[in-house]
Amino acid sequence: MRHFWVLVLLSALGLGSGCTVIRELPKEETAKQSSGIEYELSKRLLVAFMKNDGKAFIACLPDEAKKNLDLKGFATFRKSVLDSMGEPISFRYVTALELTVFTPHIWKIRFRRTDPRTQEEFTSEALFRVITGKTSQKEAVITGFQFI
Repeated sequence: MRHFWVLVLLSALGLGSGCTVIRELPKEETAKQSSGIEYELSKRLLVAFMKNDGKAFIACLPDEAKKNLDLKGFATFRKSVLDSMGEPISFRYVTALELTVFTPHIWKIRFRRTDPRTQEEFTSEALFRVITGKTSQKEAVITGFQFI
């Protein structure tokens, strides 16, 4: 009976619970507007997508990627995004992630669409990642992009 009361007392004091304290990381500053050639290139790609400018979008890509994406491919890609998310109406730069060779630039895009049943308009958001790098000549190149 004595062991029972010891266990009750330890539990009440939280000594037997095995709790772990996890400290929060210090708050980071809110994302600052980035600059530089890689940021500008990723922004041009996004603006071309927003404006439905396939030529400008493809012009941002390296030669290897241009071989795999033509105006028809851009239109198909954009249509699939619009069908699932709606029409893009605004965007905001979120951050660049720190990696050794490549720089993922993260953008938040707001979309608007209308519910076909109720005709009610609503918005939603998605993240768009543009991965950039630099060539040996210090030129910025896009190595990949995707909605995440």
